[in-house]
Amino acid sequence: MAVNVVNAQKQINAKLQKQQSRQNKNSATEKLAMNYYRTGQYKKSAELFGQLYNEKQTYYYYSYYFNSLIKLKDYKNAEKLAKRQKRKTGSYRNEIDLAYVYNLMGLKKKTIKILDNLTDKIPENRSQVVQFASALNSRGFYGDALKIYKKASIEFGYDFNLELANAYHLTGNYEMMFEAYLNHLEIQPQDVQMIKNRMQSLMRFDVNQSLNETLKKKLLLKTRENPDNTIFTEMLLWHSMQSKDFEMAYIQAAALDRRTGNAEGVLLEVAEISLANDDYEIAAKTYKFLMDNHKNGPFYNESYSGYYTAVVNKELNNKDANKKTWKSLRKTGEKALEEIGINAESAKISKLLAYIVAFRQFEYNSAKEILENALAAPNINIKDKSSLKLELADILVLQDYIWEASLLYSQIEGDMKHESIGHEAKFRNAKLFYYAGEFEWSLTRLDILKSATSKLIANDAMELSMFIRTMLEEDTLGFTLSKFAMSDLYSYRQQYDSAIIFLNRIGDFPSGPVSLEYMAYEKPIVFEKSGDFVVADSLYGEMWVNYPESVKTDNAIFKQAELNRLKLGNEEKALELYLKLMKEHPDSIYSGEARLRYREMKEDPSALGVSPQKGEQWND
Repeated sequence: MAVNVVNAQKQINAKLQKQQSRQNKNSATEKLAMNYYRTGQYKKSAELFGQLYNEKQTYYYYSYYFNSLIKLKDYKNAEKLAKRQKRKTGSYRNEIDLAYVYNLMGLKKKTIKILDNLTDKIPENRSQVVQFASALNSRGFYGDALKIYKKASIEFGYDFNLELANAYHLTGNYEMMFEAYLNHLEIQPQDVQMIKNRMQSLMRFDVNQSLNETLKKKLLLKTRENPDNTIFTEMLLWHSMQSKDFEMAYIQAAALDRRTGNAEGVLLEVAEISLANDDYEIAAKTYKFLMDNHKNGPFYNESYSGYYTAVVNKELNNKDANKKTWKSLRKTGEKALEEIGINAESAKISKLLAYIVAFRQFEYNSAKEILENALAAPNINIKDKSSLKLELADILVLQDYIWEASLLYSQIEGDMKHESIGHEAKFRNAKLFYYAGEFEWSLTRLDILKSATSKLIANDAMELSMFIRTMLEEDTLGFTLSKFAMSDLYSYRQQYDSAIIFLNRIGDFPSGPVSLEYMAYEKPIVFEKSGDFVVADSLYGEMWVNYPESVKTDNAIFKQAELNRLKLGNEEKALELYLKLMKEHPDSIYSGEARLRYREMKEDPSALGVSPQKGEQWND
């Protein structure tokens, strides 16, 4: 009896060892087969997965065996395999695979017959419908997947809008894709962020703006059809902000506020982003709406300050602004300070008002009084105080109080050492010493600023430092450099005729070839500041034609391009100049900005006609 038990146990152990050995062998074969499949060696993977499938007809082995055969274009054996698996499981997946093989073989009638039969017997369970349609999508039968979803929606009342949107995306029917997403939002508004994320991902590939326009039309239609449903207004507002259509964003934000009475935060966001993107007209309009409709709201003072910032900046960029313009803006600023008071919240208004009074109306003492009153206000923070002091120092420079201005700049430097305004004050102080002819002291400060966190200030410091050193090498006594400094100072004070006189003196008595290059570069800058844009345009062109190897040539090309784009309205010429800069001066500090401007104007990066430099990408 005991012997029989021992023998039986031995047989069991032997059987288990044999089974374990087979499993180990299969596991090794499976790993090898998968490695062949991943490396594209489909003949070897088909052979091994075929062996594994013949031993054990799992769906895992079947799918890799089937796919290997498809990769080898061995459609006959793939057909046999799909039929064999279908007989074994009766699964719709194998029928779809069979239709896939017939489609690859060009047997359209057989393909259609199988697919028609499949769509006639869709399951009632929602998750099974999704699996069924997903299987069709995986084999490229997108239209049939759509039929499944539509039929299941009608017959069983399921919401398949998200799945439909994905199916329409796969078929390239973007209009219906957006329709499905918006239909889903109508039923499930809580999914708004998910829908936004999906749409944002799609827009990254919208090269010709066709998707953007399609979505805009759909949203406009939905808002008209559903005037009481705020979700579509919110979506149109979001889309407008994404596409920087700030006018439409304002319209929708205002409509939302009229409907709900509490869209102040949304309006403020539209206003602030419009202002940050230099759309001063829409920013002013949005801030004004907030002021007019929420006088007792928490953002009233902030709106007033933003409104004044927008209207002032709009006119500063208006070449037709005149004395009447500045007089009107002065009244607006004075009214604002009278209404909301001189306090921390109105510091920006005080600064802008002082700028207008000093730099546009040349009433220096009145401007200083505005700033001093603001500085005396209670609870003003150190950053706003520094900003006001910076404006006050600038006005002192206008009055030729050089050392008083320098003292103020130094105070700001000390108070805001690690802030951009502190670096700005240090740069202006260095420039002040340059105006005064203290070139070595100016260089000491400029060299410190070369490592400033603000790229703009660092570049400006580097340019001025290089200019001073270059000119001192050509004229060690600094006579020519002093003339440049006086020209810059007169230009700063808006005494442009005097600035040109000093530049002409350099041209009449140059200290060397470099002084002529810089004189040719500085002249158009002065004419541009004075508002004589046509002369400035001509002189910029002369500069880079006459001095193609100058270190200022790329600067001149960029400034001429910006002049044509912003002031002369000659976009075609601006595009030519941006392209010239990118092609001929790819290492210029302006090349990245030129590329950005070019793309914005062309709305198609492929239209650039130039390739990125080594280590550089277009999408920086």
